[in-house]
Parts: sequence; C-alpha cells; structure tokens
Amino acid sequence: MNDHPINRRTFLRRAGGVAIGLSLVPLVGCDENMVTPRIAGRQVAFLTPTDLEPAQGGFYVKNGGEAGTPGWTMPDLDPATWSLRIDGLVETPLTLTMADLDAEAANALNVLKTMRCIADANTVPGLIGTALWRGIPLRLFLDRAGLDRDRTRRLRLYAADGFTNNLTLDDVYRDFGRGEYEPMLVTHLNGQPLTREHGRPARLFVYDAYGYKNVKWIERIEATDADTVFGTYQQIIGYVDDATIRVVSKMTNPLFNETLPAGTMLVSGFAVSGYGPIRSVALSFDDGPFQEARLIPFDELWEQEPRLIEAQQVLDGLPFPFNAVWIVWEFRWDATPGTHQIRVRATDAAGNTQEDTDFEWQDGSNPIPAVTVVVT
Repeated sequence: MNDHPINRRTFLRRAGGVAIGLSLVPLVGCDENMVTPRIAGRQVAFLTPTDLEPAQGGFYVKNGGEAGTPGWTMPDLDPATWSLRIDGLVETPLTLTMADLDAEAANALNVLKTMRCIADANTVPGLIGTALWRGIPLRLFLDRAGLDRDRTRRLRLYAADGFTNNLTLDDVYRDFGRGEYEPMLVTHLNGQPLTREHGRPARLFVYDAYGYKNVKWIERIEATDADTVFGTYQQIIGYVDDATIRVVSKMTNPLFNETLPAGTMLVSGFAVSGYGPIRSVALSFDDGPFQEARLIPFDELWEQEPRLIEAQQVLDGLPFPFNAVWIVWEFRWDATPGTHQIRVRATDAAGNTQEDTDFEWQDGSNPIPAVTVVVT
C-alpha cells in the first residue's frame, strides 16, 4: 500500500519509460467465484480491455432495459443525431448534442472507476471491470438549464432502451471531498469512444455506485419535486436506491474446483468498495486464522499500465488505494496434498468488512467468497 500522494512527475521518474511484463499483476479471471474467464497462458491488465469479448476477459456487458421490457433490443444510437433533453423543474429546457459535449473538452475528466453490476455474485460469472472513464460533469449542464434547486428533489433518468433510474439532488450537488468525483456524462472508455454495448454515444457515470446508476444510452433527465424512488431495477426487482458499492473481494487464482500441484503457489485476486479505499485483504485456509495478503502497490501497476497516469486520482495526488477502484492482492501459499477451502475477506477504510453470509441481496451480494481446490 502507498501512503504517499501520487503525481505526474513521480510517475515519470519511477516508470522511466521502462516497459515491464504483465506478470506483475495477477490474473484476472473467473469460474463460479471469479470475474471473467481466465485464459490459459494470458494475463489481463489492471484496466479491463474493451476490445475483447467478455468470455475472453473483456469488459462485461449487462443491460438493465431487458428487465421487464418485452421485445427489448439494444439501442444503436448515431452520435451525429443523438440528443439529451434536460427538462422538468428548469428555467430553460435544454437539448444537448455531441457537439455540446465536445465543446466542453476543457472540463473533461478521466476518472478511474471499477464498474460492478449489482447482480454480480459469487455464484455467477463475474460482472465487474475497471476502466478510465472520460466525461463532463453533469452539474455544468444542469446549471446551464437553470435547475430549480429549491424545488427539485430528484433527477429522473431515461434511457433509449426503456431503462429508468434516478439521482437525488444531493447526489449531484453535495460537497465532494478529496478523492470523490461528481456524476458525469461520459463518452470514452479507456481512451476510446464508447461502443454500442457500453452506451454509445454517452452514458451517466456515478463513480462510487453500482452499474445500474450509470445509465447507458441516456436521452432524458427530468428534474422533479417528487422524493420517491424511481427506476426499473428498484420498481421491478427491488434493488436499493442507495447504490454505493459494498465492500467485496474476488479470488482470480486459483479457480473454483481447480486441481493444483503441491508446493508454493500464488493465490491472487482483487477487492473494491465504494465506501472507501480497501485497507486490507486477508485469507483463511481450511477455517484457520485470517492472514494478511499483499496489496499490489501502485508503482507496480504503473509499470504494466502507463495509461493510469491519465487518471484524475493520479493528477490530484491522491494516495493509493483509491475509493471505488479495485486493489489487486496476492498471497504465497504452501499448498499440501488434499482438498482445501480458501476464504477471502476485504476491509475498507470506513471499517466495512465482509460477512460470512449476506442475506440482504437487495443492496448487492458480498459474502466472503469460499473457493474449494484439490491439491495433488
């Protein structure tokens, strides 16, 4: 863990332009308890690739509009004709185009964020990934429309695929502390324009929230004085309106039910929380005492992923780990023959930690993962 701030000059001095192999970062892969499929002989970067299919280790795709929408089809919006309407309790209803977003390039931010679907769980293939998200603060356009902040309680969000959600006024206008980033309209993912699957041409970005608050294909924002929950996932499925990512950990190596040779091996994975940076990850073998894992320092992540220098967190000189960004961890284990169960528990800076069992699925699943392996 790094306790010192990170800045551009420090990065350039330490990286020195030297390219180090991807072996510095453990595999990011999945089986029943994992993130995305692990590809034999291939290692995945800290930033989740967007040019690969999810089954190949690329960024996951989950579409909220499919829930309760008969005949749902994925929108295919043309950036040249796309528009976003801001109306309701505003002085001047505003229609934004891509030209309006492009004109605010000087206000654009590249914010590092781990996107986790609220449906992600230990029992399903992983729905999680980390990327640099480039966008314009939403507040800028709300102010331009003359949002009535005295009367407005929520912003109702409408997507082109029929999906809906909402933000409270406080979600946008509260005082954001150091290391907190306000909602944005994002147009780029890892330096490339959004693809159709990820919301082209623009989507909402809420840095510490589950994916369902990060509405894709957004086409309307309505300011309302109604202070009631509004949103497809809340109304149909019952997910909470407070979508902050709960502390969670995943093991990416070894895989669930994997057969391993005896000897020293590297157990690895990642952890993330939207309530604060990850402070510790600990492992328990066969119900023994928890032992601290090593958190990969940012210096090593830099060396294998130079694009991290573009992150606003780095430019702001924040200490690593960052809030709402996964931390990669590793633990050297002397594996002896037999069947073993490995459990992983993460704790964040706010003191939140994972429990053995999570009965409250409505706010995201985050029990301690337990991976069974066979050592021969």
